[in-house]
Amino acid sequence: MKRSRLPLALCLLLLSFPAAAGDPPQRTADLPAALPVIVLTHPTLFQVRNIVELYERDILPLPTFVLLGIYHEDEFANPEEAEAYRDSFDFVRENDISWVRFRKLSGRVGIANLFRENAWSPQFREIFAAASGIIFTGGMDIPPALYGRGTSLLSEPTTPARHAYEISLLFHLLGGSRDPSFVPLLAARPDFPILAICLGLQSLNVALGGTLVQDIPTEIYDCKTVEDVLGGDADRIHSGAYLEKLHPHDPDLASPFHRIRLATDSIFIKKMGVAGSDTPSVATSHHQAIDRLGAGLRVTATSMDNRIVEAVEHARFTNVLGVQFHPERHTLYRKGLFQRLRPGDPLDFNPRAFLKANPSSYEFHRAIWKWFTEQVLAEQKSVEGRRFTVDGQKKEY
Repeated sequence: MKRSRLPLALCLLLLSFPAAAGDPPQRTADLPAALPVIVLTHPTLFQVRNIVELYERDILPLPTFVLLGIYHEDEFANPEEAEAYRDSFDFVRENDISWVRFRKLSGRVGIANLFRENAWSPQFREIFAAASGIIFTGGMDIPPALYGRGTSLLSEPTTPARHAYEISLLFHLLGGSRDPSFVPLLAARPDFPILAICLGLQSLNVALGGTLVQDIPTEIYDCKTVEDVLGGDADRIHSGAYLEKLHPHDPDLASPFHRIRLATDSIFIKKMGVAGSDTPSVATSHHQAIDRLGAGLRVTATSMDNRIVEAVEHARFTNVLGVQFHPERHTLYRKGLFQRLRPGDPLDFNPRAFLKANPSSYEFHRAIWKWFTEQVLAEQKSVEGRRFTVDGQKKEY
């Protein structure tokens, strides 16, 4: 296939900040022009590999695209984060994955200025102008100060630099109660797709003025011990961390799954074709959850007991979806991966086979990525269309 250069505007975007030490070269040649660009927050090795594997396995059924991983320079002050990013840069370079790029954000913004025009605003606008969709990924706990609460002894807010810019970016995209006069970026592109996963859903809620439950077992289910959690209903177990506390040296333990309920007016049913009676099993890894709902959001999936929010959608911008579970994990789609469901079990648990054995679960996960892909391609066409006037002459947009 003949390959051409990236559009000039995208080349300038990708090169607009110097690469951090260890970054792969910011190559701009040898890719087809006019590509959809999917922005990925927190592009560590784990997160980038997820998208690479989804693309290679046609779970993310795009013919070709650019994955633009964005991060903030201050994240490198955390040694574990820095190592995770350098591993990601090395993975892309060593495997010559030419369609993955990285973008570093710079500048510092205090809490008081996150929900207004700030030093990051021009960078956010540049990224948004080139993007056809954004994925907000999972991670550690949000500092409770960002939603006006004291910090629970069970909260783990270990990545503050990340949370600050991601929550500010979500506010810039969607606006909300923090400043009702702020004109959100999506006002000009209301069909723009955003998929917010686990922490991403929580960040979405906080950006729109919501709050969080800081620990599900103690605050929702009144559990006092790990044994209390593991001895209860499997649909109430939302994290594998509890099993790991009792068996810390078993890397082959599978993450837990639980079922969810879908609202009849949800995007899952109306746009993805999932049946309203379905209760798909999902991979789960969180100990926090939505408490007070952010402005403009509505709940469209819950846990089986209706006590935990499992999905939200935006009332105004209808392609904004937040999910508390993990459809992005490439381990869910691999035939040859075998794990242990419980300590002492043989290595014979395959997550893909488990989803396929539970009605609608595997199809549900694939439907999410099919929907997201369709919205990305539609948004890319919309962006390309704005480059032309009625008489076919190019113009800026």
